[in-house]
Amino acid sequence: MTWFRSTPLFRLMVLAGLAGLLSLQTGCYEKATDFTYGKVADQSVNGVSVFANLLRQRGHTVSRKKRLTRRLDKFQTIVWAPDNNGGPPENVAAWMEQWLARDPTRVLIYVGRSYDGKLPFYRSMAGAAPANERDQWQRKFNEILIQEADYDDWFNLETEWKPHWFEKEEDLRLDSSKLGGPWAEGVDPGLVELECSTLITPATDFNDEDAAPAFDVDLARHHADPATDFNDEDAAPELKPEDQDSEYYYDDWYTSFREEYLTTKDLLTVDGKPFAFQVSPATYPGQKLIVVSNGSFLLNFPLTNSEHRKLAAKVADEVKGDVVFIESSYRWPKVGGQANDPALRWTWIGQAPMNYIVPHFLFWGVLYCFVFFPIFGRPKRVQFHPPKAFRSHVEAVASILGRSKEQSWARQVVDLWLARNNKTKG
Repeated sequence: MTWFRSTPLFRLMVLAGLAGLLSLQTGCYEKATDFTYGKVADQSVNGVSVFANLLRQRGHTVSRKKRLTRRLDKFQTIVWAPDNNGGPPENVAAWMEQWLARDPTRVLIYVGRSYDGKLPFYRSMAGAAPANERDQWQRKFNEILIQEADYDDWFNLETEWKPHWFEKEEDLRLDSSKLGGPWAEGVDPGLVELECSTLITPATDFNDEDAAPAFDVDLARHHADPATDFNDEDAAPELKPEDQDSEYYYDDWYTSFREEYLTTKDLLTVDGKPFAFQVSPATYPGQKLIVVSNGSFLLNFPLTNSEHRKLAAKVADEVKGDVVFIESSYRWPKVGGQANDPALRWTWIGQAPMNYIVPHFLFWGVLYCFVFFPIFGRPKRVQFHPPKAFRSHVEAVASILGRSKEQSWARQVVDLWLARNNKTKG
C-alpha cells in the first residue's frame, strides 16, 4: 500500500475528505437558529438587521462599531441595544452624554434588554409547524421555558449600576392593549405584543447635581497637578501633538449634556406607564436621548408583526443623518482608544464580510500545506547510480527490440541505423 499513500491520488482523496468535513462547518446542513443579541450583520432572532435595513431604505448610511472613540463623531445617531439588563456604567454613560452634547442635533437611541425573542420564536414555530413536527417544536419550547426558570441571569443582569438615565419597574401586570403617546397613533393596540412585565422609566431627577455621571479623566495624562492653583494662568494643560487623536480633548471636559435644563417626554405608554421616552435640553430640542424599555417591537423576530413595523417606523422617524449601531455583549463597550491605536487597526477582521472570509482562508491555507507538503507513506532512500557506459545503452535498446517479438522488424531497425551511419552488416 506504500504506492497508494504516496501517489497524488491519495493526496486528492485526503483533500476531498477534509473538504467534506469543512462543508459541514460552512453551512451545507441545516444550521441551528441564531439568537445572538443586538447585532446588525447577522439574521439572528434577536438581531437588529431588519431595523438597520429599514434605515438604509430611508437613505441613512448605517455602520457598526464596538468601541466608543472619536471616530463616532462623524455620526448623527447612535443606536445601542446592549446584551445586559443593567444600566450602562458611569464612564460609558458620561461618554454618551458628551457625544450628545457636542452637536445640538444628535440622537442616542437606547434599547433595554428585558426581552428575548427565543421563547416567542419557539412558541410561534410550535403553533405554525406541521402536525408531524409540532411535538418536536413544543418539546424545544418546554426546554427553553425550563432554562429560563432555572437561570436568574437570563438577560446577563448587571447587579450594580446607577440610574443615570432610567430606573426599573419589575413584576408589572399591565394591559398591553392600552397604548398611548405619539408613537401609538395609527397602531392597532389589539395586534401589538409588547413585553411589559419589566419597564424602564425616566430617572427621578435628571437635573439633580448628583445624577450626572462622572467621566474618569486621567489628569496626569494631560499634565494637570491637582495641587496646582487651577486659576493660575500657567496652570492650564497643553495638549501634546500625540494626543491630537486622543479620546479626550481638554475643552471637552466642560462639555455636558446636562448643562441645560433637561425635560422628559413620553413617546409610548402602556396602561399609563412609559414604555419609551425621550430626554432633551430645553434649548436644544433636537438633541435627544431616547430610551426604549425593550426590543419587543424592534428586534428581527418581533418585526414579523405588521403593527410592530409601524412602531419601528416611529423610531426611524427620530433618526438623523448617518447612523452607527454599537454592538456590545454583557461586557459593555470599551471607552477610549486613539485613532492610531494598534488594537483598532485589526478590527476590520471581525467585521462582515471579513469575519467570514478570513477563517475560511486560513483553514484552506493550512489544509493545502497539510496535503501537499508532507511526504505520505514510508520514507525510502533514493539510490543514485553512476553514469552508464555506451554498452548499457545498446543493451537497453536491444531489450526494447526484443520485447517486440518481431525479428524482421528489429532487423529492419538495425539495418536502417547501419545505413544512416555508413556501417557494414558485419
